[in-house]
Amino acid sequence: MYQQTREDLGGYRDAGSTALQALMYEMGLGAAPTVGGTAPQIETITTPGSTTTQSSGLGPTSMGLFNRNGRLGEDMSRMVTTPGSTQYRVGGQTFNTLEEAHAWARANPTGGSAYGGFTATPGYEFRLQSGNDSINALAGARGGLHSGATLKALADYNQNIASEEYGNYLARLSGLTDMGQASAANTAQASNAFAQMGSGALANKGNALAGGAAGFNNAIQDGINSGINLWGYQQGLSRQQPAGFTPTYSAWRP
Repeated sequence: MYQQTREDLGGYRDAGSTALQALMYEMGLGAAPTVGGTAPQIETITTPGSTTTQSSGLGPTSMGLFNRNGRLGEDMSRMVTTPGSTQYRVGGQTFNTLEEAHAWARANPTGGSAYGGFTATPGYEFRLQSGNDSINALAGARGGLHSGATLKALADYNQNIASEEYGNYLARLSGLTDMGQASAANTAQASNAFAQMGSGALANKGNALAGGAAGFNNAIQDGINSGINLWGYQQGLSRQQPAGFTPTYSAWRP
């Protein structure tokens, strides 16, 4: 469920991250992001574990020590196990977790296009072209297509639309960054919930194992105590009878 939650919110986090880069670029505080493209392939590097024999360097012959078979002359040694490891490589970078590798791959796509800024957005182009077409059409109908008044109207419109639309554009970028921030916060909340539930489950498991061990120990202790009590009772009975006494029984009844 945790991994599914991260995957579901991944697109919103990525969109918010790209919008934040674009907003920083528009404010002159960062480089232009890359739009589109494909995340580079992640390579999994698996290093298998190994077991080696290491000698202590002390021969039992000189130390007067014996091995398990009681023989002299064999070096003391021990088995050392090195666990295996898995790493992930992408774009010349190596990461210890797959999540870190995916984050780097999403932030560094290949084959995308450079961010063109505000003036390259479809909304700006549409409003600008529509307004200019309207002004030109009206001026043409009046016979003043190339007049000074028409050129001034076009210039004023272009300046106004740029100023107005640019403010709206920055507001939309901010909205996307807020969406990405909320998605990141929800992901962090899911991480905290997973950590709490996981630690709770491990604690419950530990308590259950501890309770089982305590119960097992109590059962053994009770058995030992019962055995000691029975042995003491038998010893008491044997002390009440004289040595060599053998009880006899008779069928006679008074």
